[in-house]
Amino acid sequence: MKKIILATAVSAALSPVAFAADPMTIVITASRTEQAQADTVSSVTVITKEDLKQQQPKSVTEALAATPGIQIRSNGGYGQESSLFLRGISQDRMLVLVDGVQIGSATLGEVSLHHLPVDQIERIEVVRGARSSLYGANAIGGVIQIFTKQQKQEHSHAEIALSGGSNNTQQGAISISHSDGQSQLRANISHFTTDGFDIKPDQADLGADDDGYTNSAVKLDAEHKVGKHTFLAGMQYTTGENDYDRAYLGYDADQGKSIYTNDAVNEFVYSSFYAGIESELSDNLTLNAKASHYKDDNQTVLAGEDQNSFITKTEKLELQATHYFDNELLLVAGFDYKKDDVSDSTQNYDEDTRDNKALFALLEKSGEKYQAALSARIDDNEAFGSFSTYGIDANYQLAPKVKITAGFATAFLVPTFNDMYWPNQGNPDLDPETSNTATLGLNFKPESHLSFDINLYQTQLDDMIAWAPDADGNWKPSNVDSVKITGAELIANADLGNTQLTFNANLLDTEDKQEKKQLIYRAKQTANLRVNHTLNQLTLGFDAQFTGERYTDAQNTDKLGGFTLYNLDARYLFSPQLDLSASIKNLTDKDYVSTKGYATAGRTVFGTFRYRF
Repeated sequence: MKKIILATAVSAALSPVAFAADPMTIVITASRTEQAQADTVSSVTVITKEDLKQQQPKSVTEALAATPGIQIRSNGGYGQESSLFLRGISQDRMLVLVDGVQIGSATLGEVSLHHLPVDQIERIEVVRGARSSLYGANAIGGVIQIFTKQQKQEHSHAEIALSGGSNNTQQGAISISHSDGQSQLRANISHFTTDGFDIKPDQADLGADDDGYTNSAVKLDAEHKVGKHTFLAGMQYTTGENDYDRAYLGYDADQGKSIYTNDAVNEFVYSSFYAGIESELSDNLTLNAKASHYKDDNQTVLAGEDQNSFITKTEKLELQATHYFDNELLLVAGFDYKKDDVSDSTQNYDEDTRDNKALFALLEKSGEKYQAALSARIDDNEAFGSFSTYGIDANYQLAPKVKITAGFATAFLVPTFNDMYWPNQGNPDLDPETSNTATLGLNFKPESHLSFDINLYQTQLDDMIAWAPDADGNWKPSNVDSVKITGAELIANADLGNTQLTFNANLLDTEDKQEKKQLIYRAKQTANLRVNHTLNQLTLGFDAQFTGERYTDAQNTDKLGGFTLYNLDARYLFSPQLDLSASIKNLTDKDYVSTKGYATAGRTVFGTFRYRF
């Protein structure tokens, strides 16, 4: 069964344009094992290699912008701080993996998606909905997994890509791979640089400047097969820096005011290493073991002087068994161990390490007209004790063209080291956040080339951690808020031969139950339209992205206006080895605001040359 799935995945990857609802698409993240996307009981979106080549995003957040349920908030151009919301859930409440390795800062609790090199990505899987019952803490909103470039064919392969565009943006990447059936070697190297633009033009009195960005990355992977066992190892190293504005220097008592500077730089280094083995003990039983190490290092430099550095080291061990009892019953079970260490940070924390051990299992049953999945997990956290989570998902073929889906899942979020142990402000008595999410969906497929999905969802988030001033005016975190998020999601796909259309829209309500207010930076309405049209070797693309009004303050007194962005792209295949592509972002040069006080890019133009040999 597994070999059939992999062959199908390769066939789909070779298609000129990947159709969003293609049953040949293979996903891993939804169940921690390989499945055809059409066979999952979860809401999953896949951004394929062909999507990335066609649309030419320059950041992961840009690549995710039109994904159902996702909203993006950015503090300027490429390399600047950005975050996303998935069905109204903030980024620190979702899990991010790269090739199965969990990444992110244990001090801030977030992943710097804007620093992940797009040129090294093969595809991105987005699972919407709570997944703590499979992945543990922080998977309240869902899971985003990024897969780097791979090569399955048995030969040597190399690809060079060179890009350039507005704001003196330059990008180069090379990928090399070799496979002889038993061994595979892969190397991906990329470099990105841009002059950027002034992200806070209203702070020109501090020194007007463009806020540039550089990013260099290397990824190495190796596989070797011995009989029924495949040994895997790899590493990734990313380094760079981004300029930013209005950084706090301190308080000047003589002047009686706070001092800020535009001479501010964030330097970052992210590195990961992994090694593992996959053993196919039979046609129905596979055992996996993986050990990984991730390091997240951020250093601030203000006016030429080094400031605090925040360093997270995460070690993880995963053991997993996957067993198909027959074509209708699947069992996935395993053990996870994770240790976070922030002791190398310049900031002194009262506690600087903690570990987590967990057992998890997934049982999935498929029948002629139905699928059902039950997942459960027990986490033993050194700081908080034990937590049990579970998830139930099911679908039923109500009619030949109609399928209904339903699900319920619990999840939790552990406080960060900053939340608990920041000197004089942290709160060591914080409790983890808990949540439950219910979903109900309908899939209607009137024709093989046409499909519609309607998903309703509701998340109840309790003991939400919020920072606020205490009686003495000192900012401290506490478990104060309870939030109810409800939403409706429409997804439509049409494959009309040479033309593919995808559309999604989301209605969202995010209520703070204590204040009866909407959460900040969540639009009540969003919509995205994507059209691809192929003319022989030329593929033309157009998309429109609408974001509604958003509040910028907790009291809902300040509101940002809605906006629509239009983008164009084109890709021409001169031969199987050579293609040229171009894109225009923000076609109408729309003046809009993503985050209050920060500028956004106007119309930008990019071009890419790609050669394979």
